[in-house]
Parts: sequence; C-alpha cells; structure tokens
Amino acid sequence: MPITDSLKRLEWHMWHHWRKNAKHSDSMELSSSEFDYLYALMSATHGLRLTELAELMGVSKASASAMVSKLQVRGYLQRLPCSEDGRATRLLATAKATALEQEEQDVYTQTAASLAANLSAEELQQLSHLLAKACNTLDIG
Repeated sequence: MPITDSLKRLEWHMWHHWRKNAKHSDSMELSSSEFDYLYALMSATHGLRLTELAELMGVSKASASAMVSKLQVRGYLQRLPCSEDGRATRLLATAKATALEQEEQDVYTQTAASLAANLSAEELQQLSHLLAKACNTLDIG
C-alpha cells in the first residue's frame, strides 16, 4: 500500500475515534482554528496576554480578541488579572479546554494500542523511530 494511502487510513482511524470520544463532550462544536487557539493557550503554563496570543497565532490583535471572546463565552478560557501589568489580563485555558487535550491524548493512546497489537515489539520500535525521524522534518506551524 502506498504511504499516502496508509497516512489517509491512519488519519481516518484517529478522526473516527476522536469523533466517538467527542460525542461525550462539546468539542464537536469547535473549529480547527478554535482548537489552534486553545492549544496555543494550553502551551503557556501561566497563560498569555492578548498581544502575546495574537503574535503566537500570527494574527491581528482584533482577530485574536474576537476569537478569545467566542471561546470565553463557550467556557473554554478565562481572563485573570495580570500580576506583571495591572492594565492587562492573562488568558488561561479552563478545565473544559484541558479536558479536550485529554480527549485527544486518549485517541493517540487507542491508536498506539491498535498498532502495538498488530506489530511485534521490534516492528513497533522501528515504526516509532521512523515516525520520529519523519516528524522532525515536518513544519507544524
């Protein structure tokens, strides 16, 4: 099977499991862009100021502000006073947002378990090594 077909099947497998898991949460309501914002926020342990988030996402401050407002209304992020600058606020992911991260991790765990069940230990180690090597060259935005 060509690698393109294998990648397509792997993506479909993970998407199927993610949708199945997402039925128990509200995560199906989020667009990929909204997920990108949430993951950017979750990557910052102490949250981000709006300006920092806009820079990280490569968007205008107004665009980031509109997205933040949507995500806040839905309960995925909160604004807290910034201890460094009294005029600013810090944007932090809520428990609802971090639950999405766990949901995603569950999909990866299920996929890894499926692969491990069908490969020998040596094959699994080779696959892990080759995927890590291939991913080192990928642009992940």
